[in-house]
Amino acid sequence: MERETIRKLALGPSSEVTSWQTYDINGYTFYTKAKDWKSMCQNSGVCIENVDAFGEVHTHFGFIEEIWELEYGSDLHITMFWCQWVKHPCGMEVDKFGLTRVNLDNVGYKDHTWVPVDRVAQVLYYADPENPKRHVAISGKQRIL
Repeated sequence: MERETIRKLALGPSSEVTSWQTYDINGYTFYTKAKDWKSMCQNSGVCIENVDAFGEVHTHFGFIEEIWELEYGSDLHITMFWCQWVKHPCGMEVDKFGLTRVNLDNVGYKDHTWVPVDRVAQVLYYADPENPKRHVAISGKQRIL
């Protein structure tokens, strides 16, 4: 990072925050969960990979509650997603077919809700036909034919 960028970050963001219901990045469109309820598309599902203190990689699943753009001067803007994350591992399981099933009502990590938009991947959630409390998480972008 260049010195000027570090200085702007150290001064903190502007007190004014821009809030969005939709955000486009890297060919993906993300929605807040509230926007999903008004839409025919589901774009609020996300996942992120984290490495724990032992070097093990864990995938966390959740959904976007809010999208904020923070301004650090006129030429430095950072967009963040505020997400609700499913508790790991009790809120999720991988079945014998390799499908990830999550309980979207079993949220946790309330101290770690903010994530930069470029760290998440988009996920689609489908109702689990075997268990109404769970959803099957499918990674990747929808392909419209």
